[in-house]
Amino acid sequence: MLILPGLLVTPQWLAQRLQNPALCLLDVREAASYDEGHIPGAIQVALASLSREIDGVPGMLLPQDAFAREMSRLGVSRGRSVVIYDDNWGLPAARVLWALARYGHDHVADLDGGIDRWQEEGYAISVEPTKAAPTTFQPQARDEQLATRTWLRKRLVDPDLVLLDTRAPGEFAAGHLPGAVCWDWINGVPMGSWDTLRPAGELREELARLGVTPEKEIVTYCRSGARAAHTYLLLRHLGFPRVRLYDGSWLDWSRHMNEDQKEERSYDHKR
Repeated sequence: MLILPGLLVTPQWLAQRLQNPALCLLDVREAASYDEGHIPGAIQVALASLSREIDGVPGMLLPQDAFAREMSRLGVSRGRSVVIYDDNWGLPAARVLWALARYGHDHVADLDGGIDRWQEEGYAISVEPTKAAPTTFQPQARDEQLATRTWLRKRLVDPDLVLLDTRAPGEFAAGHLPGAVCWDWINGVPMGSWDTLRPAGELREELARLGVTPEKEIVTYCRSGARAAHTYLLLRHLGFPRVRLYDGSWLDWSRHMNEDQKEERSYDHKR
């Protein structure tokens, strides 16, 4: 097993380990970008292949068995550490990182600065596609990484819970989960830099002012679960011990709001 230094690795760290057989390097950019040039040895991942529509909500994470088949096809296994990169401040990479955590793979990190930082620092680029050697991914679902609508409805009044809406303020104002606080995911990204995250001290202070503190259980959500994954990564990087992502996020919640309200009225009437 290749020991990772944390949830973020630097280009220098990665460059020194590119030939390590225990490394699985995933490029989650568009296929055309991958074809134009990628980090040597990287395997291109189509994000759409890791999601499907479930109960009328698009973009939901694949069920366990289907996800395991995709990871096996990509060469991900228990004995390999995964490094993921993109060209969007770690946003799509964070989604894959969360998905792997959800299904029990702990040895995963994002490349800080993505391919932009990699190129900026002068490391090699390849146009030769890499074909994964199929392996067997054995999933172990971890429910503590996931928030569902049913789980949330039972805990909305829990003072130990913080719902962190990572959409833009305008989206939040148009409708949000009851009791949620708004913190746009892009607030976590430094201006004028390829870095995935701002300095940890700044982030802790800013989040604490919103009541987002390590002793709380934090649920991140956005429109469908992509932006929320970046903030999930951010909080885990800061050492928050209890962080969940609401897969489906506002799309799921708003789709079922009317039927949930009808159910609650019916329950109140029976009482």
